[in-house]
Amino acid sequence: MKLKKEYYCIVDENNKPDYRKLFESKEDAYRWVQKIKNSTKGETALFGKNKKDYFVDGLRKEFINPYKKLCIKKGCWSVLRIKKLILMDNFQPEKFFKEIIPDRQNKLIFDKQEAREVDFEFKKPKIKSPQFFKDFVDFKNFDWDTSFIRTKSFAVATSFLFLIVLSFSFFIQKDITEKIAYQLTQNQSMISKKIALNNTKVLGETDQKNNLENKEELDNFVLDTLKKFDQVKKEDLEKEINKIVDGSPMKKMTPLIAQLDNRVAAFMVAIAKKESNLGRRVPVLKGEDCFNYWGYRGLREKMGSGGHTCFDSPKDAVETVSRRISDLVQADIDTPEEMVIWKCGSSCEGHSDYSVEKWISDVEMYFDKFEGVKESNA
Repeated sequence: MKLKKEYYCIVDENNKPDYRKLFESKEDAYRWVQKIKNSTKGETALFGKNKKDYFVDGLRKEFINPYKKLCIKKGCWSVLRIKKLILMDNFQPEKFFKEIIPDRQNKLIFDKQEAREVDFEFKKPKIKSPQFFKDFVDFKNFDWDTSFIRTKSFAVATSFLFLIVLSFSFFIQKDITEKIAYQLTQNQSMISKKIALNNTKVLGETDQKNNLENKEELDNFVLDTLKKFDQVKKEDLEKEINKIVDGSPMKKMTPLIAQLDNRVAAFMVAIAKKESNLGRRVPVLKGEDCFNYWGYRGLREKMGSGGHTCFDSPKDAVETVSRRISDLVQADIDTPEEMVIWKCGSSCEGHSDYSVEKWISDVEMYFDKFEGVKESNA
C-alpha cells in the first residue's frame, strides 16, 4: 500500500477535529487557527475544572442545564493545535472534511479566493457596557465586591427567573399526574359500577363466575394503567435525549434508546458523545456508515475502519451495544468512573492518566444530564 501526501487539520484540547477545512500546507493551517482565535463567532462553554468545549455554530439554549454552573464566552477560548495526518490509499478525506485547501502555489489567486471566503471579523465589536464585558472576560481576576452580580437588580432578576423555571417544572409534572389520575378514576368508576350490579344478584354459581370475571377485569385494569404510566416515562426520556442529539446522525436512534432502562440510555448517549461526537466521526465500510457510534469492537463478519464493528442497521447497533452496557450495569459497573473499562478494557496501564481522567469527566458531563429523568422515575 502506497502513502499519499501529508495533510494538516485543526484539533482542540479534546482532540476533536475541525471538519470544515483540511490543509496541504502547515502555514495555511496556522493562518486558519489565527482566524478562529481572532473571531467573535462561535461560543466556548466553560464547565469548571478546566473543562472547555467549543461550538462552531453557537451553543443551543436547550443544551444548557439551568441548575449547573456554566460560563459561555463568545469566540474560541479552547487551545487549538495543528495535527499532521498521513492518509492511506483507501481513505477519502472529502467524505469527512467539507473543504480541502491546496498548497499556496499561486499566492495571488489564493489570496483573492481567501478574501471572498472570509468567515470571521477581526474587529472587536463595540460594547456599551465595558465593565459588564470585563467581568466575564477577566474571569480569573473577578471582583465579587464591585461586580454587577452583587447589585439588587441582578438578585431580583435571578430570583424571578428561578421562580419561572420552578413553576414551569411544577405545571408540567402536575399535567402528567392529572392525566394519569383521570384515567385511573375513569377505569375505577366503570369497575365499581359492575361490582355494584353484581352484588344485587342472588349468590350462586352465576355470582361466583361474575366475581372471577370482575377480578380478571381488575387485574387487566392495573396492567393497562401501569403500561400507560410507563409510556409517559418513556416520552419524558425521549425528550431529554432529543435535547442532546438533535441535529446529529444519532437522532434517528432516539426512539430505540428511549425504550431502554434510564441508566443504560444515559450511558448510550454519553459514550456516543465522547467516542464519535454523536455519530459525526464514525468507522465506515466501503464508504458507508457502520452505525457504530460507541467505538464498539466486537468481532463480526463485517468490520469497518479502525477494527470497529459494522452493524446492519441502527436497530442492530442499539440492541447490540445496549445489551453489552446493560450487562455491565447489572454487574454494578454503573458510574462513569467504573465504566472507563469501555475505553481501557481490563487494565488502563497502557493509557495515560490524563486520557483516562478526560474520558471519565467527558462521559460524566453528559451522563449527569439524565439525573432529572432518573429521579422522576425513581
